Parts: sequence; structure tokens; C-alpha cells
Amino acid sequence: MTATLAFVCLAFAALLDIAANVLLKRSDGFRRPWPGIAALALVLCAFGLLGLSLRAVPLSTAYAVWGGLGIVGAALLSRRLDGVRFSPAAWAGLALILGSVLLLHLGE
Repeated sequence: MTATLAFVCLAFAALLDIAANVLLKRSDGFRRPWPGIAALALVLCAFGLLGLSLRAVPLSTAYAVWGGLGIVGAALLSRRLDGVRFSPAAWAGLALILGSVLLLHLGE
């Protein structure tokens, strides 16, 4: 697997993780089972893609990219879908997460 393809798998894994988190929120603590079941299925697919990406990307980078993009993406989507408001400190935190992932990737 090429590094480019591995990062594509990693990006899709992050997107699936973000979608799973949105569905998990919609499941209302699994009171609504179908969004919860769909969330679990998406997490399994995300882990599968994360595993594939590990063929060409070091674990430290892959997990940081997957986790960082998942956190930032879920936060931004909750802002958009649920009207969550961010303070300047929260925006700085999201920027620090992205910057940390970038630095880790560039340092390898």
C-alpha cells in the first residue's frame, strides 16, 4: 500500500468516526437503537480502515490523525447541527489539536 492510499484510508476512517459520533448523539444514549447500531457499524468500518492505513503509516501518526480529525470534526459538526457555541479558548484548543497532529506528522 502506498503512503497516499494509506492517508486516504485514514481520512475516510476519520470521516466514518465523525459520522458515528453524530449518530451516537442521535441515539440518545441508545434509547433509539437504530442510530446506535449504525454508529457501532461505522466505528467498526473506521477501525478497519485505520488498520489498513497502518500498513504504510506509523501507529503514532495514524492514531493522532484519526483521533485529531475525529475530535475536531465532531466538534465542528456539533456546532453546526446542535448550535454548540465555542469560546475563543475552545477555538484555540481545536487549532492546537490540528497543529499537534501536523507537527507529529512532519516530525516523522
